[in-house]
Amino acid sequence: MPTPSRSSALRGLAWVTFANTLFAVMTIAARLASRSASWTTVGGTRALVGACVALLVALHRRSPLKTKRRGLSWARSLLGTGAMLSTFYAVSSPELGVSTAVTLFATAPLFIALLSPRILGEEPGRVLWGVLLVAFSGVVLVAGTHLDVAAWPAICALLAAVFSALAMMFLRMMRSGSEGGTPESAEAIALHFGLVAFVAHAVLGVFSFRVPTLEDAGWLLVTGLSGGVAQLAMTRAYALTEAARLGAVGYIGTVMGFVGSVVFLHERPDLPQIVGSVLVIGAGTVLAVSSASAGARAARA
Repeated sequence: MPTPSRSSALRGLAWVTFANTLFAVMTIAARLASRSASWTTVGGTRALVGACVALLVALHRRSPLKTKRRGLSWARSLLGTGAMLSTFYAVSSPELGVSTAVTLFATAPLFIALLSPRILGEEPGRVLWGVLLVAFSGVVLVAGTHLDVAAWPAICALLAAVFSALAMMFLRMMRSGSEGGTPESAEAIALHFGLVAFVAHAVLGVFSFRVPTLEDAGWLLVTGLSGGVAQLAMTRAYALTEAARLGAVGYIGTVMGFVGSVVFLHERPDLPQIVGSVLVIGAGTVLAVSSASAGARAARA
């Protein structure tokens, strides 16, 4: 992988922060929508609306709608579909708190950092490992004693993290133009993924569909729009800098999801959770500074 420039690294961090903000909105909206809609309806709406967003953006930007490397495209779409199925099952499970769910989702950056040297050839630096340790410690504090959850939804949340980590690394390959290929358009990747994920949710949801209330239908739309725009933003981010570095910034989304659960779901944070949030935000700030410094050194070399 080529070493990203300072401006490229900072733009990648900005895109991934924007994406994680929207993903936090999506998580809260999905929990609210699941009051009357089945989890497959929630996930299917997210996938279908996301595909429509990608299509509209592609038509506006005149971006290509077909991916060039079908093997990578199918691998990214199938892994992303696995992550989406696991995510919406976990988020829609009333016995699993949202704060706990986003904490378990937040293990994805650890899997990215562990696997990216072998899959992408990107070696995380010492600072990055330190940031990951501090950030994950903060995530554990955010979760606190709220890990007394049902086993299967918790397992699905962890599976979502593993699938997501693998999908993001394949996304990095497609967007960076590695493996001897040319960079794929963000819209084509998101469109293919959205269609595959929608079909999977539609097949699984045939016998469990429930008509949502009007209010929850509105939250379904919010889920789809926020998730669709976030997917495009995440896709752009992974063309700009290393997967492990971007994955670490994903911890910011954990804090945002936690804050959203307080505001919209009326959860009440305790002191360890507040301290954990501060650790996560601090770790993200350190990561952004170190990324800019590393990019500047690489540009001068």
